[in-house]
Amino acid sequence: MVRVAGEISQNEKGIWFILVMTTLKPFFSSRRNILLTMLALLIVLDIARSLYVRVGYASAEPEWQPPHDYAAAIAYPPGSDLSADAPPGQKLYITYCAYCHGPDGKGNGMAAPSMIPRPRDFTLGLYAYTSTGAGQPPTADDLKRTVREGLNASAMPYWQDILSEQEIDAVVQYIKNFSPNTFATTPQPLTIPARVEANAASIARGQQLYQAQQCDGCHGDDGRAMVKMPDKKGNPVIARDLTAPWTFRGGSEPNEIWLRLTRGGAPGPMPAYEDKLSPEQRWDVVNYVLSLARVAPWDAGGKLNGPGHNANLAKRGEYIIHAQMCGLCHTEVGAGAIYRDDKYLAGGMRITAYPYGVFTSRNLTSDKETGVGNWTPQQLAQAIRFGQTPTRSLNFFAMPWTVLHQLNDDDANAIGTYLTQNLRPVNRRMPEPGRYGFIESNLQKIIGGLPVALPERLTYASGNFAEPFWGMPRDVPQNFLFGAQLFVLIGGFGLLLILTIRKRAVPKGIRGCLMTFALVMVLGLCGLVGCVVNALPGIIPPDIIVENAAGEITQPNTNGMTVEQKAMAERGMYLYSSSCTLCHNADARGGQKNNASGLGTMWSRNISPDMETGIGSWDELQIARAIRSGVSKNGRPLMWQAMPWDHFSNLDEEDVRSLAVYLKAIPPVKHQVPLPLPPAPGDCSELVVFIQVNLKPGCQ
Repeated sequence: MVRVAGEISQNEKGIWFILVMTTLKPFFSSRRNILLTMLALLIVLDIARSLYVRVGYASAEPEWQPPHDYAAAIAYPPGSDLSADAPPGQKLYITYCAYCHGPDGKGNGMAAPSMIPRPRDFTLGLYAYTSTGAGQPPTADDLKRTVREGLNASAMPYWQDILSEQEIDAVVQYIKNFSPNTFATTPQPLTIPARVEANAASIARGQQLYQAQQCDGCHGDDGRAMVKMPDKKGNPVIARDLTAPWTFRGGSEPNEIWLRLTRGGAPGPMPAYEDKLSPEQRWDVVNYVLSLARVAPWDAGGKLNGPGHNANLAKRGEYIIHAQMCGLCHTEVGAGAIYRDDKYLAGGMRITAYPYGVFTSRNLTSDKETGVGNWTPQQLAQAIRFGQTPTRSLNFFAMPWTVLHQLNDDDANAIGTYLTQNLRPVNRRMPEPGRYGFIESNLQKIIGGLPVALPERLTYASGNFAEPFWGMPRDVPQNFLFGAQLFVLIGGFGLLLILTIRKRAVPKGIRGCLMTFALVMVLGLCGLVGCVVNALPGIIPPDIIVENAAGEITQPNTNGMTVEQKAMAERGMYLYSSSCTLCHNADARGGQKNNASGLGTMWSRNISPDMETGIGSWDELQIARAIRSGVSKNGRPLMWQAMPWDHFSNLDEEDVRSLAVYLKAIPPVKHQVPLPLPPAPGDCSELVVFIQVNLKPGCQ
């Protein structure tokens, strides 16, 4: 009978089995050999685990290239790549404006994707805060006033203490060049008629007009709906809270509100009423709107009541998320360190925290398969504040829940409500954390100091490190290697037991039994200690971790403050403790080093009120400008990847001012922090945050 090619006879199988067993027999011929073989296999598999976490988690999808109209990269520091003979207006614009408005004025700055609303697109030739009628260009004075004074409660800062009048003129002229046709016609300022007396009758008429014109559809019956709508480019715009006139961008003076009603808020969705209501009717609406105003929280009798206090948890959570630091890690970053808005909070950033592992930021969208759509708000709040998820404990070097622990239950639940139920789902699966080998991890933890070895650095890699939709998941080889180690352990001890029984090599006498028992106990204790070290810090109760990791937040000195100022200082301390301590420390001394190519070397600033080394000479408006617009007192632009002002630009005016009040009221700390250094050869290829004190420049 002819044998089919490739078929192996029973005799051949037997021969192969005998050859294999003959080869392996020396390794299992004695208990010593079994132990040595088991130890060698465990070490080889452990080394393979350490190698795989470096290789298997290193690849990512091709880096996302932002479309130019979405966001355009510029050099850092801004303007450093311009030629010496560049026009003054261009130099000033690129230096101070391009981060938000883009190098070509399209509202496509590198920091723009995180900002609500997006910065003005100058190429459209549409300006909201002017003295002219609908469809007419602004006057030169309108534009200069905006540059000089900024726009209230927004990321558009004032420049009057940094730029001279001649420089402001040069910037305005340069901006006009982005839309030359807009300024081809001579603007005609509106004549504002005398205000109608703000009596009960006018207010009642204004309320009727407010409802008849469907203003309540965006602003709500009480003026506080803050409905999110798209502008002409499809970017989100939030209707103004009419009870908070200090947030009106163009000003809260009656004349300014009348102008806004008259010409509208293009390119935003606010319509013009110049042809819909008579001048007198517009005054009635103005009077009604002003009647809705509540007392500002910094004035006598005022109370904090911004979006951070919204009773609607989903809306409050949306506000907190956009104004907090969650987007820093949980949103994909593409070329030029630009956030990808269509993957907002869908995760994918690789974070290396040696020796604890390689982590991939989670998908926080409401997708039920790959995100948190099947979580309850309470489960997510538990993860945010205590680092405990339904399946595992979160390493606080990868997810700073020790800082977010300072959030109160209501705010944590608000975030959980928004993320699990309201955030647009994105299907994107993340790999499980990559773990270094048992031996390497434990040795490094012991060398670094137990119970928590402080990493030298944390590395944040831009790009998408999520699981690809094809191929093998990243954690399968890792799990296989770990499973193989367990198999070797169990199999090895099983063979030892079998060989012991077969050879009847049981201990003899009391002494032998005691020595065997002692050896087993020592080995078991070593294994237990090794497992405990390997599991650190995840097995430490969260309360103990928080108590020892966060440090005691500096209390403000409220002596001499009014009741309202004390409330703002308390709110500022709450906001600071749940965010700012991550980089600036509990006492605001700063000094944490960041380095990356394209970024250079930066140290978090000393933001205590020390006059020499801190911000003691800054006033509250200058502090607020730095927080929300990334502009230092001396005009230096702050890099948004080091100081995330693009996210903080979404903070409500009440919260920004509360932070400023708090920072002015805490004790000064004399701590000199090095000035930032521009990009240089030898910078880290990825963003590196140095956890331990490091005053050296570059990636060292």
